[in-house]
Amino acid sequence: MHYIRFLKSPRLLLNSPPVLSAKVTVTTDLGESFLLTDIALFVELESEDGSNILGPGKGREYMWKGRSGMRSLEVSIPIPLSKSKGRGGGRMRMLVRPKEDKYNVDTLGILLTGNNNPNEDEGRVLAVRSMSLDNGQPAEGQNAGVGMAKRVLISGSKEIVVWEETGESIARHIWDAGLMLSSYIAAISPSNTPHPEYLHTLPELPTLGKILSLKDLNILELGAGCGIVGITLSKFLPSASQILLTDLPEASEILEHNLSPSILLPQNRTKITHQVLDWASPLQPNIKETDWDLIVVADCTYNPDVVPDLVSTLKSITQGNKRKHALILLAMKVRHESEMVFFDLMARNGFVIQEKAVLPLPVLAGEGEQIEIFGFMLRDAGD
Repeated sequence: MHYIRFLKSPRLLLNSPPVLSAKVTVTTDLGESFLLTDIALFVELESEDGSNILGPGKGREYMWKGRSGMRSLEVSIPIPLSKSKGRGGGRMRMLVRPKEDKYNVDTLGILLTGNNNPNEDEGRVLAVRSMSLDNGQPAEGQNAGVGMAKRVLISGSKEIVVWEETGESIARHIWDAGLMLSSYIAAISPSNTPHPEYLHTLPELPTLGKILSLKDLNILELGAGCGIVGITLSKFLPSASQILLTDLPEASEILEHNLSPSILLPQNRTKITHQVLDWASPLQPNIKETDWDLIVVADCTYNPDVVPDLVSTLKSITQGNKRKHALILLAMKVRHESEMVFFDLMARNGFVIQEKAVLPLPVLAGEGEQIEIFGFMLRDAGD
């Protein structure tokens, strides 16, 4: 899986005609490697609401030359003269996507249709959108927002919108396990009707499926990052009582943006919230005293130094929970052997693996990977 990212936010250059210019890269989720094959990218101007593609020619093609070791690519697109002058020019954003549909990720479901033996030709690349800028009265150097970029994914009639940070930092980006877990949750959700055709090919997690069918769920996410899993849950579980996303203080700004009324529908905003939670600190009363049905942990085991605190937090959350069906849902892409300490510590603290699923993750021009999803439950004292 690869992601197109803005290294520099698009900015307006008052050439003739005016041009929107940006620098992009194509990397894996943590940015540890670049796309190593050649692929055509397509740059378009999109209306702020995404309903229209603007400009003559409807876009400009660029070639990402991964075989030559490319690490960044300057792209630009002219702003239509009719849209760049006078009042009412409206707002626009830059969209950078793979030109060929076979590489594009426009729906969550398409990520679940990968072959069980993925090869280097089946990988996908996720498009990126900039923040919007006003093209009615262009000003030299005007930025299309600073520091954030937009991802849009469709599942059935629902639209999942998640904003990330721009630049090379791995923090507050969508990571592979969170993306694939979101896809799986959307696919098996009782509210996703009609059910997708590929549903029967997915590995089953019956305990998770049973919990998602309950009403008035209390859901807690640890290490939420930019919030893609929690946002997906809020879209597909309209009867949930509360969904609380937690992370360290540095994630608060991006979470606040992604949960704002301008991003989420009002009915989502009333039940999904966020707060700071440091695993090394005591639990806040509202977390400790709530009987959680589902505790979600995605892409959180990569740093073995914090795993003991994570497991301790999970134990504190589940001890005394009156809801005996409480499930810890872990999604991970194993990056190194040291992550296995998580499973040792979970076992020592009385957690057992209730169920497991493996989702293939094809990688373009690379060896196929996989996302593992585990359901843990706290063993009864009498067991």
